[in-house]
Amino acid sequence: MKKCKNTECENLIDDKRMYCSLKCRNIYVNKNLRNYDKVKEIAKNKRDLAEIEYLKNPKKCLECDKLISYDNKHINFCDHSCSAKFNNKNKKGLKYNISEKGKKSLIESAYKNLLKSDEIKYTVEKNLYYENPKLCLNCNENLEYNRRNKVFCNINCKNEYHSKNKNYFELYYVLSKFKFSLNKYEDFDFSLIEKYGWYKAKNNGDNVGGVSRDHMFSVKEGFRQLINPLLISHPANCELIINRQNQSKNDECSLTLEKLLEKIKLFEDKYGVYYEKYIKTYIDLNELKEIYMGL
Repeated sequence: MKKCKNTECENLIDDKRMYCSLKCRNIYVNKNLRNYDKVKEIAKNKRDLAEIEYLKNPKKCLECDKLISYDNKHINFCDHSCSAKFNNKNKKGLKYNISEKGKKSLIESAYKNLLKSDEIKYTVEKNLYYENPKLCLNCNENLEYNRRNKVFCNINCKNEYHSKNKNYFELYYVLSKFKFSLNKYEDFDFSLIEKYGWYKAKNNGDNVGGVSRDHMFSVKEGFRQLINPLLISHPANCELIINRQNQSKNDECSLTLEKLLEKIKLFEDKYGVYYEKYIKTYIDLNELKEIYMGL
């Protein structure tokens, strides 16, 4: 047994053989026995002879009659300028010698390109929309084109529809939500948020240990006593706590109504009146819809 003649191979072979495989044979021959300089020289000589033959009857530019080099013998023009001049000879200004079929094709293409512009596209889509417009869910009137992706024709219709279709507690719950930006008031401590972050449900960020806004005088207790929901949604009734504490608190209140009214007065003495109109403390259920429609 002996090693394959290809020194890069470690395979053992029979004494009668020289290589373990055709691949090893080719590697050895290409590396040690072939002279590629000679191959290059032959190819160069062959190319030079071909160029000499070509120059006996060379190709010339169809436009300017300039000689075309051997390397570019497959083209008919010396450059793009000559190509354009030659091919545009039969064109006269904006009027081309084209068939009626070609003319029709150009017109159709131009029309399609025109429809691609935003202004034309907007006009076409708008006209098509008004052939079968959407209707407002509340008043059944046609929705304007710019509200085609909405459900109601205006905010009043939206409020009216929801007030007609919500039960009293749902309406109270909506009215009791906080609608202010915390950044507007310096009384809120943001250190909890910096430490724990905002509460996010598991299916929407998964930070169940985060911070949430809490109604110190709870929404449910406010509904039981029929306290004006605008007082429940006042910034003075808001505090930032860990969401688990908020949930465990359920409908318990961390302050009395008297204390809440006192906090509202102190808050408005510092920041100004939160509501422009007079807010009474107690309401009846029928007034909920009036409050909702007045927002």
